[in-house]
Amino acid sequence: MDKVLLKKLLNVAQGSEPADTVIRNGKLVNVFTDSIEDNIAIAIKDGRIVSVEQDNGKASFTGATEIDAEGAYLCPGFIDAHTHLDNMFPFHEFAPFSLRGGTTTVITECAMTAGACGMKGIESFVESTKGYPVRCYFVAPPMTPPFPKMERAAPFTLKEFSTLLKREDFLGIGEAYWTRAVEGDDRILAQAAQAQSLNKCLDGHSSGARGKRLTEYALTGITSCHESVSLDEAMEKLRLGMYVMIREGFVRKELPELSKLKDMRVDTRRIMMVSDVFDAPMLWNEGYMDSLVKKAIAYGFSPMEAIKMVTINPADYHHLRYLGAIAPLRFADILFLRNLEDVTIEKVMFNGEIVVAGKTFLKDIKPFVFPKEMTHTITVNKLEENDFRAKAQPGVNRIRVLHVANPTITRELVMDVRVKDGYVEKDLENDVVPIAVINRRQGKGMGKGFIKGTGIKEGAVATTLIWDTCNILTIGSSEKEMRDAVNRLIDIQGGTVITKNGEVIYEFPMPVYGLIPLTTMKESMEKTKGLDEQIRSIGTSLEKPFLTIQTIPFTGLPFLRITDKGLADIKNKRLVSMFL
Repeated sequence: MDKVLLKKLLNVAQGSEPADTVIRNGKLVNVFTDSIEDNIAIAIKDGRIVSVEQDNGKASFTGATEIDAEGAYLCPGFIDAHTHLDNMFPFHEFAPFSLRGGTTTVITECAMTAGACGMKGIESFVESTKGYPVRCYFVAPPMTPPFPKMERAAPFTLKEFSTLLKREDFLGIGEAYWTRAVEGDDRILAQAAQAQSLNKCLDGHSSGARGKRLTEYALTGITSCHESVSLDEAMEKLRLGMYVMIREGFVRKELPELSKLKDMRVDTRRIMMVSDVFDAPMLWNEGYMDSLVKKAIAYGFSPMEAIKMVTINPADYHHLRYLGAIAPLRFADILFLRNLEDVTIEKVMFNGEIVVAGKTFLKDIKPFVFPKEMTHTITVNKLEENDFRAKAQPGVNRIRVLHVANPTITRELVMDVRVKDGYVEKDLENDVVPIAVINRRQGKGMGKGFIKGTGIKEGAVATTLIWDTCNILTIGSSEKEMRDAVNRLIDIQGGTVITKNGEVIYEFPMPVYGLIPLTTMKESMEKTKGLDEQIRSIGTSLEKPFLTIQTIPFTGLPFLRITDKGLADIKNKRLVSMFL
């Protein structure tokens, strides 16, 4: 903020200078007083709101442009307080869909980019969001990787983290897994201390933390969590002073359960709704944060309560003092809603300019050109079939096997070893197939194992879209199929490849960081829709095949996982041998 702008805004308010735009004949959705104010006029200058006042057609200010709201509800632009936009699609493709869904501000993690490409990747990703009519803020990735002794990612130092956290467009720390924090990990505590000294937020990831453990987690400075799956969990976090983010997106949908918060005696200002990311089909078919507001109203929240959970509540939480409301000095991010109950968006104003009318996006979007080095980040050499085989150990009769217990949890299963030609052999009849995680950087290694519960019978899948490290995961009915899938993935520099009977039957190239495609949103939507179908074609019966598969190496969840260093016992924080 500078005094020149303040003086200009005062001149407009005092009538010595015209406004850029005046909106007349609107109904103000006032998130401060929980009221609807009729016949309101709003004056705007340089993208800022100057005045909000009753209008009889002769308001005390004039504007170069006048907009007749025709009785529409004037609502603050929606805010997604927690998402992951550093994978799946480029930001310039996301922006029009965000705005059509009434969402003018997003706060995104960048941990995937950090794991894939380190500081250079983050800088490139941040740059790719600039210059578009959606406000994008970030949270600094605290754990790259989460467990350095058990997995590898791109180098990312504490000094680099500190540099990001000091930036104005970085609002705090991204989700830090509670187990790392309460163990007193020096890296996590140093980051938490710095965030608190800068008065910035510390987003949490407290899945499974209850009672004493949750208290210890709160003690490290955590300010919010989006992982509550039950009313009791949400209430416990509110009791300890945390903000609760209700997640309703691609990964999980908790609104049906957490809508029960409306019946509790709690300070609803500490409740937000977040997407935790929408995939391309959701953005294409459902909208964005407008769809969450509609659902919240359907589950019994009042329209005002639902709107506040995606406007003033996240703005206050993230210390975005110029967003979240329609009031003097705030940015003129305004939605024109014809109907408040079903959130019918007629127009979207961003920074004082109408950017969406009906479903039509009115701005020209120039695609961001990513640096060439960010489209060639997978440097591992191509592999041979034998690289995926595990040599048997003489005299060892049992092995640890990953078991898919539910869509996101893998447990340890002990099985008798099968050996053929000196190598551990799969057991297709009992759904036991080979799995591997390959470090994407040359010469860094591979973790091998076996997994039960995927249902894969005749083919393989390989992907770089695994959480946090973004190394290469592959699962297949044979080592030959795995080799073919991984080598094609190296060719296309990331994304997902599926093979069957020695042929590539599906590929979705994501060459930017190995995480982002250079395609339109429509192309991304069509590719994403076909992904689960193609995984099912190689035998899986998983409910959400790709979501389950990409989480198998994720060390933020229990119990037995696989990384590029081998099998990881998450409870005991140690690598373990396949052989018992």
